[in-house]
Amino acid sequence: MRKWMVALMAVLCIGLAALVVGLRTTSDHEGPEIIFDKDKESFYQEDMDNEELLEGVTAKDDKDGDVSDTLTVESVYPKENGKEVVVIFVAKDSSNNVTKEEFTMSTEKKDKDSKKSSDKKAKENNKQEETPVTTPDTNAQTENGEQTGLGDPAAEQTGAGVTGEIPGVPEPTGTEPNPLEAGQPQDLAAKEEGAKRAQEEKITKLNPQDPRMYLTTYYLEVPVGTNIDRLSYIADIQDDVDATNELWRKIQIDGSLDVNTPGTYELTYFVVDSNGNSSNGAVLTIVVE
Repeated sequence: MRKWMVALMAVLCIGLAALVVGLRTTSDHEGPEIIFDKDKESFYQEDMDNEELLEGVTAKDDKDGDVSDTLTVESVYPKENGKEVVVIFVAKDSSNNVTKEEFTMSTEKKDKDSKKSSDKKAKENNKQEETPVTTPDTNAQTENGEQTGLGDPAAEQTGAGVTGEIPGVPEPTGTEPNPLEAGQPQDLAAKEEGAKRAQEEKITKLNPQDPRMYLTTYYLEVPVGTNIDRLSYIADIQDDVDATNELWRKIQIDGSLDVNTPGTYELTYFVVDSNGNSSNGAVLTIVVE
């Protein structure tokens, strides 16, 4: 009797093991593939929104098919060369398998149209230089042999043509506004408010299930050598699934910062919850002076 029981238990164990292996084999563990069109725009501008960045990007999954509707822009951060930025795209399938892909964009536009425009402008300048300029003869005479008033000595005594005055056009008074003054930088408070408005606008475009990342400030100016505690600038993280203390352990910060070298740096804060939903990429701009 015992032998039968042992044999039965062995068969059940083998069956359960086979079932587990079968389930793991058939379950989906592969994330979707993020595909960039060959004609995707590679020139980055600071005012680009997520919709513009997502143009030319698709996501496909082996089991779910087209999952492009799950695509989001996780973050954008500049490279150290200062001429390129890296955009991180995120997509997921129905099994919550998440895929991230980086796409490098240039901040300097170099295309054929700009080159053609420059060549055209150069040709027009050359054409203008080759056009002969005719000047009136101040000593020209009429058919009767009389001189015109252009060379009249009395006119010369009045000073016309000597001072370069143009009738009807007032002389400069010296009180015209300096064009450089129109571009005076805003004060710190205005910059902070502008950065806050731009960053928190991203939150309004998130899906309801996406986490929300808030910073205490989005623009900072510090002297060289200032010690920066990066986590101290996180104000709050909200999510419909994970608690705030759980999300704090999942915080990721992209971007480089050198407090000993003057310059403008950007740190991008984001988090991905347990369901694979990515928050907004909250960007903190730090100016080291």
